[in-house]
Amino acid sequence: MNAAMVFDVSVPPPAMKIQWTSAGGVEGQLFTPEGGSHSLILFCTGFPGMGAAVFEQRHAAALCESGYAVYVLRHKGVKLSGRAAPVMVNNAARLMEARRKGETHLGGGPAVIEDWLGEPLEILRALSGDYESIHVIGNSFGALAALWSLSAEEAPLENIKSLIFLAGAQGVSDGTDTCVMRIWKPEFIGFPAITEKVDLGDPAAVAATLEKTYRDMPGRVRRNLPESISLTYVVVEQDELLRLSDTESFRDAIGGRGKIIVDKHNSAWPAYGLLAHDMPDYLTEDLLSILKEKS
Repeated sequence: MNAAMVFDVSVPPPAMKIQWTSAGGVEGQLFTPEGGSHSLILFCTGFPGMGAAVFEQRHAAALCESGYAVYVLRHKGVKLSGRAAPVMVNNAARLMEARRKGETHLGGGPAVIEDWLGEPLEILRALSGDYESIHVIGNSFGALAALWSLSAEEAPLENIKSLIFLAGAQGVSDGTDTCVMRIWKPEFIGFPAITEKVDLGDPAAVAATLEKTYRDMPGRVRRNLPESISLTYVVVEQDELLRLSDTESFRDAIGGRGKIIVDKHNSAWPAYGLLAHDMPDYLTEDLLSILKEKS
């Protein structure tokens, strides 16, 4: 047998509990170390939400073994049947429950983009008192939702230590063809590869809400997001959707706040349907180094 294929089973990995749950009405998968944890990582998935399964496959259990509880949220409006449902939900028991109950979507039915922007806030309202420290990770659209939720005047921020954006869709809307709104065209939002996974209503209405969100975000962050919460932007050099200039424009708009890390390693995995934007090469060790720096 090839030595590389021999596994040492004399020391089993630490036990953990994995459960499908709901916090503040937002469903997701919670990974908890056997002995519990005082530190939570909230992962805010992107658009339309397949990044949740990618994060679970590549990082969640390893982060849990490193002592963190990890909540990976799922968007309201995710369809519970069809070819995409298993990867969007990534929990066979939840899908079986949906079939038994005749459920069609997470959250009970179609969603609107305002629901998605407020999901991190709803989870934090439910869980913030249970942990001494919380790190929020926003992936792609999830960065926008995390920023919007944490900059709400009523957000419970006492235990929030850091915001980490992985290929985050932060940016500014200034009316130019190169601003971040170039990726949020109604024809993209209404593309069949999106609508077969989620129900969000009229694509033009979604785009209009996002445009307003980008316009309002810098001022809202400057007013309401305490300086004690550190910001880290991991920008993928080969990202097919987002550019370094998007993050630089946003950082400038909020007063130069936050550290930019340019990731030069991630590339597309076309055979597996993954873009460089999906960060398939990103190592948990790299994420842990950011988390430990911010703890």
